[in-house]
Order: sequence, then C-alpha cells, then structure tokens
Amino acid sequence: MDLTKEQLAYIRSFIQQKGFKYIDVQMEILDHVASSVEERMEADPALKFEDAINETHKAFGSDGFAVIQKSVVNGLKKKYSRFFWQNFLNYFGYKHILLVLFLGFVVYKLQEIMSSDAFYITYIAGMFSVFALLLLYNFRDSIYKQYMSYKSAVSFLTFLGSFLVITNLAISRSNQVLTTFSLNRSFLIVSVLITLFIVYFIAALKTAKVGMRESKQLMDKYKLVV
Repeated sequence: MDLTKEQLAYIRSFIQQKGFKYIDVQMEILDHVASSVEERMEADPALKFEDAINETHKAFGSDGFAVIQKSVVNGLKKKYSRFFWQNFLNYFGYKHILLVLFLGFVVYKLQEIMSSDAFYITYIAGMFSVFALLLLYNFRDSIYKQYMSYKSAVSFLTFLGSFLVITNLAISRSNQVLTTFSLNRSFLIVSVLITLFIVYFIAALKTAKVGMRESKQLMDKYKLVV
C-alpha cells in the first residue's frame, strides 16, 4: 500500500519531534520509516497507522532513528573529506606547484622588503578580508544550514582559526635571525604557513560551494525552495 501525503507529513512531524532538524536527514529517515510502516500495515491490515510508526521506531533499538542519522553523517563526512583533500593536494601537483612556490616566494620577499610592523598589518588586513568573505557566505547561505550536506561541507572552514593561531605565533617570532641555506628560517616558516593557509582556504571554499550546490539540489528535490 502507498501512504498518503497526509500520512507522510505525519511521519515527518514525528521525526522532527524526535529532534532531527536537518531536512536531508529527515528525508532519509522518512524513506526508511515509510517503507517499514507500509510493510507492517500490509502484513496486518488491522494495525493502526500510528501504532505502525511506533513499532517501526522501537525496531531501531535504543538509539532509534539516530542510527540512520549516524549513517548519513558518516557518509557525508567521507564524501566531502575526499573532495577536500583531492582539491588541497591538487595544488601540489604538476599543474599548480609552480604557482604555489611562487606564492611562497612572494610572501618571503615581502617579509624581507617590509618592516615587521608593516608586514604584520598587511597580514592582519588579509585575514580580515578572509573573515569578511566567510561572514558574507554565512549570511548569504543561511538557508542551506537546514541541510546536513551543507554543514558537512563547510566544516573544513572551521579549522582556519587554528592556522591563524599558529601563523600569528610564527610571525611574532620572525624577528629572530636564524638561517638555513642562506634563507631566514623564521621568514621561511611564515611563508610556508601563509601559503598553506591560502591553499587550504581555497580548497575549503570549493568544498563549501559543492555542499551549497548539492543542498540547493535537495531543496528542489523536496520542493522546499522558498
């Protein structure tokens, strides 16, 4: 038997009451629950719709529908993690490695040319620009926060703060003149960190864009575009 739209809406409301707020997770759970409810009601025509839902929920054990959510989350994490690292490592392949090395060279030379204070101000200005861009994304894409797909995709952006702390510490010590192969070791470390930060940021932003696009596709699929 096929469930009516009203029955499907009731099941989704039941899922929401259990604390599952992400729409794509809700829909994944809905697919499993609806199929189980249909099977139970076909096997026992006297079984009430609400009782079939409760029996289905109990059948998932003590964790309930959290089992399905965990499966969805793990699948999305693997998917976007694979996409992120492919993009990140791609910049160290033959197509982009010269550009990355040139970027590191420019950062190193800027430290030699500019005073430590001027370089630090330039660095801070660049970081403010990055966070302004992230803030813009945060407001513009707030509608996608209803989807676990988007949350999983943007999770890589949350690690940018760790990069900044380490880089800031390295810059604060860059006045120490220690050389390796005639290169200022402190300048070299800062150059590597800033270059890695930029490459990481680009890869993380690309991953977030994919999550945004796929969340939009889910919105269209579930006819929830507002």
